Amino acid sequence: MRFVKNIALVLLASLVLAACDMPRLPSEPADLPQLPDLPQLPGMSDVLRDLGLPDLSQIPNLPAIDDLPNLNVGPNAVAFAGPNERRIGVGETIPGTDIQLVSVNEQGAEFRIDGLRANRTIGDSLDYEGPWRGANGVTYSLRLRVYNIGSNSVRAAGVHRLVVENIQPVEQQVNLSGTTVSVPYAASVNTGQTMKGLTFGYAQSTDRGAEITGLPADVFPYRKLGDSIVWEGQLRPDILIEYNLRVLLYNNSNLQVGGVATLQLPTQ
Repeated sequence: MRFVKNIALVLLASLVLAACDMPRLPSEPADLPQLPDLPQLPGMSDVLRDLGLPDLSQIPNLPAIDDLPNLNVGPNAVAFAGPNERRIGVGETIPGTDIQLVSVNEQGAEFRIDGLRANRTIGDSLDYEGPWRGANGVTYSLRLRVYNIGSNSVRAAGVHRLVVENIQPVEQQVNLSGTTVSVPYAASVNTGQTMKGLTFGYAQSTDRGAEITGLPADVFPYRKLGDSIVWEGQLRPDILIEYNLRVLLYNNSNLQVGGVATLQLPTQ
């Protein structure tokens, strides 16, 4: 239940405070968790679906966002944080980290973490804090708990956060492949400002909706409550990104959007 509340808090905190390749589990449906007492924000169910999260609400003691260390994000950096679930096969390393699954046996799973042997069983932690391996200027925080050990793989769930420095967003058509990470994204911008991590901004509130700046001249610039905003391109030259957002609120002075960002990151 803490994990379910964590998803709600991630989305609500990012959407309110900003203004204000997840595989399916084997033999389990990838139904979305039922979030209690959430307000009916436009696009909320779409956000969860796009994150690809299975229902982990019955798994106790999963890490939450507040288990991650405190963070100050610089003016030329952007942070992405949210829930995470993954399957780790024997011989595989969790992307961006030094955590590798070596073997699985009757006693549990043997990992190699920072070059050292580490035995793990159900309920044990898999944590990482440091630079994303394969990319300069990217910091990765990972807090997972093992919740299933199979014959040749382990499943773990929890939370993670990426901080990307030296962002230089350039809009262009991209085709994401390789190692991708999907995380919630929210932005609150005043009139005349640009959203952090992309090139769209907010001009004003009109009778036709929120007027979005940075669009090509032949694209209709107005969005009403719940309308989608899609942006793709380079977050910086070595990191591609796609944003699938929706308008959550707009008025004469402010625009709030929220949704999912999917990043393609280099790895070692």
